[in-house]
Amino acid sequence: MNPILINRLQKKLGYTFQQYDLLLQALTHRSASSKHNERLEFLGDRVLGLVMAEALFTADTAASEGQLAPRYNALVRGETCAAVARELSLGDVLKLGRSEMLSGGRRKDALLADAMEAVLAAVYLDAG
Repeated sequence: MNPILINRLQKKLGYTFQQYDLLLQALTHRSASSKHNERLEFLGDRVLGLVMAEALFTADTAASEGQLAPRYNALVRGETCAAVARELSLGDVLKLGRSEMLSGGRRKDALLADAMEAVLAAVYLDAG
């Protein structure tokens, strides 16, 4: 992994990791290593859900659950996570196995969304 690109990612995130290994794990696809990002992705999905639910809940105190639910669903979609990952150039720093690289893994929505969730979990764990 290119340290210059990883430092750029941290700047775009507005966060510098104390536990650099967490970030490296978040950026590692299972095709590249046995120490990959799937567990972090699991946690990141839940972190994202909680943060978005709280943000919507507090932003519009008059909204009903029926009004909040579609807003929430639009924010936590895989396509939305992939779009944010693209804004961060996350695909450029992913560690992928050969077959995943050859199949265009750095541009795949599902892979980018999963990595974005893993990065969120890594920030959550690192920041405490």
